[in-house]
Amino acid sequence: MTERERMRRRRRRSAFAFLVRAGVAVFAAAILALMVCGALYIGERLEKDAADAGPAGGVDTAEDGDAEDLEGDAEGGGAEAPGADAQDGEAPAVVVIDAGHGGVQSGCVFDGVMEKDITLSVAKLAGEKLSEAGVTVIMTRDGDEDVSLDERCEIANSAGAELFVSIHCNSFTEDDGVSGFEGYYHLGAEGKRLAEYIMEKAAGLGVKTRHVKDADYQVLRETDMPAALMEIGFLSNPGEREKLQTEEYRDTIAEAVAQGVMKMLENG
Repeated sequence: MTERERMRRRRRRSAFAFLVRAGVAVFAAAILALMVCGALYIGERLEKDAADAGPAGGVDTAEDGDAEDLEGDAEGGGAEAPGADAQDGEAPAVVVIDAGHGGVQSGCVFDGVMEKDITLSVAKLAGEKLSEAGVTVIMTRDGDEDVSLDERCEIANSAGAELFVSIHCNSFTEDDGVSGFEGYYHLGAEGKRLAEYIMEKAAGLGVKTRHVKDADYQVLRETDMPAALMEIGFLSNPGEREKLQTEEYRDTIAEAVAQGVMKMLENG
């Protein structure tokens, strides 16, 4: 190896060593900078959290006042919707109340008493109670008119409603002794919970209740929100038919629907 080659190799080794030392120095400087920035950031966050926390023991429990559970409503009195009004800047809850049948669709008929008339009366009463509690109520019909099942689902879906409740009357011609309030849902647990809440409130108001069951009804299957269909009594039963013709009993049923809906809204 010539002297020139030796010098060239030494220069290469020196250059490589310099690059390594420079790289180590840059890496160390970067690590130091990150540590300084991290320390500053942590200090700022601690100061901000301390400022946001306020004085010790200053937890705001004002929302607890909204938790006036509707259990007490079973003893009478209207339901007030926790968070349903817009006092906190939130939009009111939207609930669709569906009065079954209407127009040429009379539903079941016994001794001249038509299902479509009973369901409309109860639906209107329930809607009024919910409106008084601060809920935005949409009726699929508010008169004796034909509304298809497709239209009922579309009304609810287009409104972006939180809940859907359909009101119907039952019948069982093979045994006119069968009576009671029933609830139906389709698949989802939320619809079941809504039906159960309404049934619970009905029982608390002294209404005879039967069961909550899964059913493949269109208004339950094709609505996008938790939905329940309530059979509020058997028109085929003479005693229940007589009660359903009284405004007092229809108001009790409407109160159960309203209280159940409010409990569902309250519990999310």
